[in-house]
Amino acid sequence: MSLMKFQMKFKDEQTCRDWLAEKRWGGHDKAVCPHCNHNVCYVHTGIDRYTCQSCAKQFSIRTNTIFEGSRLPLVKWYIAIYLFTSMKKGISSIQLGKYIEVTQKTAWFMLHRIREVMNSGNSPFDGITEVDEAYFGGKEGNKHTINKFKNEKTAVIGLVNRDTKQVKAVAIPNADKENLLPKIGCNVKIGATIVTDTYHAYKNLKNNFKHFTIKHSANEYVRLDSKVAFKIHTNTIEGFWSQVKRGIYGIYHWASKKHINRYLNEYAFRYNGKENDDFMNFINWFGNCEGKKVVYSNLIG
Repeated sequence: MSLMKFQMKFKDEQTCRDWLAEKRWGGHDKAVCPHCNHNVCYVHTGIDRYTCQSCAKQFSIRTNTIFEGSRLPLVKWYIAIYLFTSMKKGISSIQLGKYIEVTQKTAWFMLHRIREVMNSGNSPFDGITEVDEAYFGGKEGNKHTINKFKNEKTAVIGLVNRDTKQVKAVAIPNADKENLLPKIGCNVKIGATIVTDTYHAYKNLKNNFKHFTIKHSANEYVRLDSKVAFKIHTNTIEGFWSQVKRGIYGIYHWASKKHINRYLNEYAFRYNGKENDDFMNFINWFGNCEGKKVVYSNLIG
């Protein structure tokens, strides 16, 4: 769907409300009270209000979603989400502000709220999973003079499943085995196959997984083993890291330790939806928009 067709589909606020009501509950008449979960609610025609017939509390289509508390029209939110989920490298707050006619500060807050909804799920990977650690902190040339050459790199771990082509990535305090192994244990099923480089922190993976390694220090990048039917390499997860770094350094220039997980979720969401068309990724984003809340003071504090 082109941007023009998208804007025609969501042409006004009521259309956006109707679509969100259908997505959340199956229609306005099936609204579920976010206060008591009662499913018999009175719809106030013409305004964005519902009254629960059980607890008598009022709520709107935005209540208990990432849009709660926002004064911006849903039309602008929808365009922002569509642009953000469809652009491969992301979009800066300055550019988004120009597109939807809001301030850079408002656009920055919107982007972090949109990122908050993006996550890779909790289901552990099975089959063949590549694991690798990386470091993010921004290029020295993009930093202010006072911040140059400081050790502000953030360690992150990434896992990509070759069978499902899904990826997960999360920040860790450091790349020691005390931090790496628990993250792997939570995200990969015991007994599954894991491929890593020869970094010493991965040595104990053989106790719970089928562990294969590739030795990059010896200029080894792909290895064939007659005992297994797959190629031993970590090229897939390293390809994901290159996408993340091109996006962060090229669009955002820098990602702080405080917000790095949101940026990782953003690029994992795009990677996991790369086989979908743009509108399907827009729809998938709404599958997790309930129960989320981001407070501006927490973002800047």
